Order: sequence, then C-alpha cells, then structure tokens
Amino acid sequence: MNLIICYTPLQVLIAEKIIELHPNERFYGVMLCSVKNKKFDYYAERLSLKCEQFFSMHQRIERFHLLKQIISLKCKFTNVKFDKVFVASINDIQIQFILSAIKFDGIYTFDDGTANIVQSSVYYMPEPNTFIRRSINSFFRNKYSVEKLKVLSKQHYTIYPDFPNIIENTMVIDLFNAQKNQDEKLANQPITHILLGQPVYLECDKNVRLAEKVIKEFNIDLYLAHPREQYKLDNVNYIDTPLILEDYLVQEFSHKPCRIYTYFSSAVLNIKNPNIEIVALRIETERPDFIECYNLLDKVGIK
Repeated sequence: MNLIICYTPLQVLIAEKIIELHPNERFYGVMLCSVKNKKFDYYAERLSLKCEQFFSMHQRIERFHLLKQIISLKCKFTNVKFDKVFVASINDIQIQFILSAIKFDGIYTFDDGTANIVQSSVYYMPEPNTFIRRSINSFFRNKYSVEKLKVLSKQHYTIYPDFPNIIENTMVIDLFNAQKNQDEKLANQPITHILLGQPVYLECDKNVRLAEKVIKEFNIDLYLAHPREQYKLDNVNYIDTPLILEDYLVQEFSHKPCRIYTYFSSAVLNIKNPNIEIVALRIETERPDFIECYNLLDKVGIK
C-alpha cells in the first residue's frame, strides 16, 4: 500500500491525478488541515473516496496541542509499512514526524503550489534552527529535514513544466487534461469575465473601491471572493462554490470561454487551458512578495 499526504485543497487535486497514474495500487490517504472550514472538509472527503484507508486531522499551532498531536501521529504510524510515499509539504514538522515513524521503500514529492518554483520559499531556505525546534526534533526523533527529503525524492510531480523545481527528475501533471488548441466552436460564444478577489490593502474601503473600479471598467460578470475578505461588493454576482479556483474552472470552463482578471494571484499559474485567458491587473506596489508574483506572471507570458 502507498501513503499519500495532503495539506491543501490544491494538493488534493494533484494527489487525485497521481492516484490515477497508479490504477493497480492501493492508497492510504492522510489530510492534515491547517484550517477548519467547508472547503477543506470538501477536499478531505474527496481524497478519502480515492483511498482504501484514510485519516484526517485539524492541525493545532499552540505548542502544547502541537506536541500532543506529534505524539498521537507517532503512535498511530510507528512501524507501519508502505511501498511508496507521496508528499508535498516536506517542510511541515508533523509530516516529517509521520515519515520518521513509518517504514517505506521510496519517497516521491509533488507540488505545494508556487512555493516549489519561487526561490525564496521555504523549500529553498534553511529550516528554523531554534533551541525549541532542535529539542523537539531530538526528543521525538525526527529523522528528516527539507534537504534530506529533497535528496531522497525519487521523482517530483509538477504542474509547472516551464520552471525548475526542488529536484531535477520531474513528471508533469495536467490538472485540466486540456486540448492544446482552442476549440473553434467556442469562437462565437460569449466570454465570461471573472474577477478574483484579493485583499490588496489593509483598509477594506480601499479594496472595495479598487474592485468596484475593475468591475465597472471590465464588465465583470462573476466575482470569486478571497477567503480573507471582510467586505461585500454590490453590482456583481458572487461565485458560490466549495471548489478552489483551479477545480472550479476545470468543471465550469473547460469547454466554454472565460477571461480571468487578477491582481497578483499565484493560483492563475496553475491554469492551463486554451479557452481560459488570464489578465494581470497591475497595481502600484513596493511589496517584494507582490513584485515576485508579477515576475512569475511575466515569465509565463501573463500580461
């Protein structure tokens, strides 16, 4: 049996594709949820349906509860034998402790979103080396680190074929199963205009003014709110779905045209479909993380 560990809804989408590539193999699925909401619950349920066995846990960040969960995970998985292990968030301490507890023949990694292709992300920077972290690793016998797991990974499954990744041996995963050329039948169909919500500013009123300006200027039909938004817009239809952006587009717009407007959402880098056009709305900013995202959009030709 194989073990596949997910940490985010996007990872579940990739995990489903990996499982499809191994039709004659059994899977034990693990979903560690950093937040508790309907979206995470929905994708945890989806992963469970693809696996013969399944375990999920809502992660706690308070030190006492974190230690309790580490002990619980070690008790549950100690000496459990797996053939292959598939994992994305190799920096997560609880995932490292699961890997330290089990036995396996080979480890395979897959994308944790754009963190895999941004050179300043946690996968390319030294891990925390505080006294507390060293003590926890030593006391609970954590065998692994990001660097060790990168060395051990036999293959990396990626949705970013045009970028270098954490290891050189990569295999491309196509979330859309998209045709290479635009469907000529769609040429005369109306284009749906979708704005991706994003709290660009700290002040809600500034975010509202920006969004309302874009909605009016580009004739936006649908609005997908960001989970962190604390405001409501008028004069636009909200998309009400438990799906993340990538999954929503696969199900709703694989065979009809749409145009996505974004300020700097890295999620659009995951979209590969000739029927879906991406428009980057540039705002004046000096924030390094925003600028880095714009640079990534430039590299893939999103203007």
